[in-house]
Amino acid sequence: MKHLARHIRWISLWLLALPLAAATTPAPAPAPTAVPAMDLPQARIDAIDASQWPKLRLLATILDAAGRPVLPKVLRKLAVVDAKKPSAAPLALFRQGKADEAQRDAKLQTRDKAGVPLAAMVVVSGYQHESLRVGTLGVRLREALTAGWKQFAAGDRVNALWYGDRLYRAHALKGHAAELDDVETRGELCQTALAEARAGVASSLSAGAAVDKDNPLPTPGTWLCGLQDDVKHVGAQIKAATFKGHFPRLFALGAPFYDVKRYCAPPPEDLEGFGPFEAGNVARQQEARDRDVAAGKPVDFATSAFDEAITTLLLDARPGEEPVIVLVSDGRDGYFRELELCEAHPPKTCAGIADPSQLKTCIGAFLDQRVAASQVEFKARATHWLGVLRAAGIRVFAVGLGAMGRDFELDRLRLLAERSGGTWRLAANEDTVGQEVLATLAELSGQLVLDFAQVPDDGADRPTALSLALDVEVDPALARVKVRGPDGEMGDTRLKFRSAPRQVRVPPEVTRREMLARSLRARIAQLQDALGYRSYLIGCWVLAALGGVAALGLVGLIGLRWLRCWRERAKKVGGR
Repeated sequence: MKHLARHIRWISLWLLALPLAAATTPAPAPAPTAVPAMDLPQARIDAIDASQWPKLRLLATILDAAGRPVLPKVLRKLAVVDAKKPSAAPLALFRQGKADEAQRDAKLQTRDKAGVPLAAMVVVSGYQHESLRVGTLGVRLREALTAGWKQFAAGDRVNALWYGDRLYRAHALKGHAAELDDVETRGELCQTALAEARAGVASSLSAGAAVDKDNPLPTPGTWLCGLQDDVKHVGAQIKAATFKGHFPRLFALGAPFYDVKRYCAPPPEDLEGFGPFEAGNVARQQEARDRDVAAGKPVDFATSAFDEAITTLLLDARPGEEPVIVLVSDGRDGYFRELELCEAHPPKTCAGIADPSQLKTCIGAFLDQRVAASQVEFKARATHWLGVLRAAGIRVFAVGLGAMGRDFELDRLRLLAERSGGTWRLAANEDTVGQEVLATLAELSGQLVLDFAQVPDDGADRPTALSLALDVEVDPALARVKVRGPDGEMGDTRLKFRSAPRQVRVPPEVTRREMLARSLRARIAQLQDALGYRSYLIGCWVLAALGGVAALGLVGLIGLRWLRCWRERAKKVGGR
């Protein structure tokens, strides 16, 4: 038992480079302590856009000692510095939100004022855990999400994934827009809607109407199953969502949830969308699934809530939007009553053990092995996910429900958040769920946007890369979080701090020839979008055929002309 627990812990450290300490028993811990608190206050550069060099745009997050976003006017000084030349003059300097006199064109604004919209997927634990279904945690969670939803600004596009056994998302499909709808059941309709959106035509599947002012038709090119413009409507659907299911499908680790071999015994509860784990039903479902796979049809339980959130952003986030995933979860993945099931029906490795304490130890060791295997699988999946997230510029913000989650499961959420450039918060109990959810959504709305121009030194070459950092000084008179210092003065816990440096490549100078080539490629892409790829391809073949005919005709005319000239010359020679 001790050896296996140590094995799990070393796997966590080695694979994830984080203290993912797995408990020696899978029973939920009443107060997880493995995840340390966030180091506050803090500053962070979230992204740097140098595509319009010498103009630069920085997206930054500055949090006070309570983890809330700092308003520009509270910043006594905000300086953008070259991390490799910290003693040099700042590249941009703001005081109380205003640019320094030497850089009057520089701007410091919040994200909504700067016109940087969010593309947000909010993923929520929606399964039938007792704390959610009958306890006060479920009520407080919904209240926090409802209140926090107001943080989204005009222009933001959002959607929600409420997950249990099944995945539920807001759809604007005709007949399915009243509540969060099953993702897999509407798979074929969503594929049709995506094809229509890609073609840039008004969807035939829309729940809206041209004559309905409250529910109008979406603009052509809108994916009805993707990010939604009507933020309030999605928030209302979350408020009305119910907790159901016993097999939360956050990451879908391990064997498929419908595979009876996954469990110590067939679970007594039904798997939603599959039915009871009775022998006859299991056989029927397997036959139906085999037929669908052979026919190339999509099958259920082939994805996870986290995969679906990433896919939605990859398919539907638009240029200029800030893509984010907000995870409000306990990190649980799979049947949440596994310990009770194995205690009632011990695994084969523990069969024949009569002593209760030895039997408990054997069951614990068996489940520890499963935890270790899931950590190995999570490491491989997380490596892939983080690669995709970084390539697409998607950040994860996670709120761990500590009243339900086990340490190693909560640490998975923390890993995804911190490694993707987002923020991790732990709601240690139900009393803190509201403040942590609100703080996370407020952080997104309070993100700062810094616009300024980089003025190179006279005669200096165009740099190939920059390493930038933020120097922050908070005004103690305006700071919202104040404490009494050793000298008796009231002030913020830390008034001065610096962000970690962030690197960005400066694009090389574009020649006139390259600009013309890019412009031509852009025009071709616009033509493809306007005509649709199939029509564009047919048009290209027609033009190529016409060009070929014209070329052949030209060659024929040249040939005839040459033949005529040759005959005339032959006649002249013969006449002599």
